Amino acid sequence: MTLARAQGGFTLVEMVAAMAISGVLFGAALSVLDIFQSDSRLDQLRNETQDSARSTIDALARQLRNGAAPSTLTAGALEKAGNYSIVFQTIEALGSGVKGANASNAIRIRYCLNNSVPSNEVLWKQTESWLTSSAPPLPTLGTCPDTLDYETSTQLVQHIVNRIGGQKRPLFSYGPASWSSVGQITSVAANIYLDLNPGKQPGESQLTTTIDLRNENQPPTASFTAVELGSGVVQLNASQSTDPDGLALTYKWWDNGEQLNSTSQETETKKLELASAHIFKLEVTTPSGLASSATTTLVIK
Repeated sequence: MTLARAQGGFTLVEMVAAMAISGVLFGAALSVLDIFQSDSRLDQLRNETQDSARSTIDALARQLRNGAAPSTLTAGALEKAGNYSIVFQTIEALGSGVKGANASNAIRIRYCLNNSVPSNEVLWKQTESWLTSSAPPLPTLGTCPDTLDYETSTQLVQHIVNRIGGQKRPLFSYGPASWSSVGQITSVAANIYLDLNPGKQPGESQLTTTIDLRNENQPPTASFTAVELGSGVVQLNASQSTDPDGLALTYKWWDNGEQLNSTSQETETKKLELASAHIFKLEVTTPSGLASSATTTLVIK
């Protein structure tokens, strides 16, 4: 006699419960995997952004250190120095040949920060070249980028947050702190704040460097003394005049608006009328043509 076999197995309820538990566990695993992949992509993008920023700062440093003063009669190596925009001239590689009368192959470069989206500011580089012996006038359009005046516009770095939330952290700052004109600037500091996910961890990062300008023209300082020697004769001495670059100076003298014949560092006037006031003026000039002047008033006794 054959016995009937047992019909064991899962009930429908057990099958549904098992499938539900498996789905939850599988979904949780996928969520963790998705978060991991998202974090990995974000880390990769953050590294790429930081690398782009570092490369940009390195390029800026090379160009500024190879910068050229706009002309021998212009002090300084910069043409414009703003918190979020800098303009200067530098020398382009001569591989492409001389460009017309522009024998040195000088070009104008502008770095500017576009703030259309404060949580994702974009740093641009723009260039302008010319065929003439002297550079064209400095563009005055303040938009970034200025596609009307510059020939090329290249997007360099994204995810900059220097002005996020109304902050005003300068992208560029300049030394010495007492500068009042671009001709007095001797160093440029670049400060880039980066954040791919503003308001979330790991937070923003900062890249900074300071670049010393080594090719800027600097004007001389005119200074002199006027000492009455007696009998109405005045000794004029410009030995206190200096040039930051250590260049030799030429001297010109004036007495009440009349230029004297002497071009020496030290000279004496002719006999002047007693009880008369004289305004003496000195102008010193460098070999490149940069000049400065000083005046003093002396009453002849």
